Amino acid sequence: MAVIMIHDTPGATKALAQGLKASGTLDELAKAPGFVSHVSGPTETGYRVIEVWDSQASHEHWYDTHIAPMVPPGIEPATPQYLELTLETTAVALA
Repeated sequence: MAVIMIHDTPGATKALAQGLKASGTLDELAKAPGFVSHVSGPTETGYRVIEVWDSQASHEHWYDTHIAPMVPPGIEPATPQYLELTLETTAVALA
């Protein structure tokens, strides 16, 4: 079952996200089994990531092997929220 993953990381910054992009992590994400799409941006308290995956298990595997080992000390990510994907439409990539 396809899922929408919402992940808020209190204390994270736009600079941290840009560092993931510069490191090539987002290029790897685009090739990850089960990955569909990613959008993200800063919030008042940190940084929010919203992704679409073919399953929760696919996202959990990606996160555990690629992201969790890179989280800086002092940043405590919240548990992701998963929603069943029922509708999806896309236009054009913005960035």
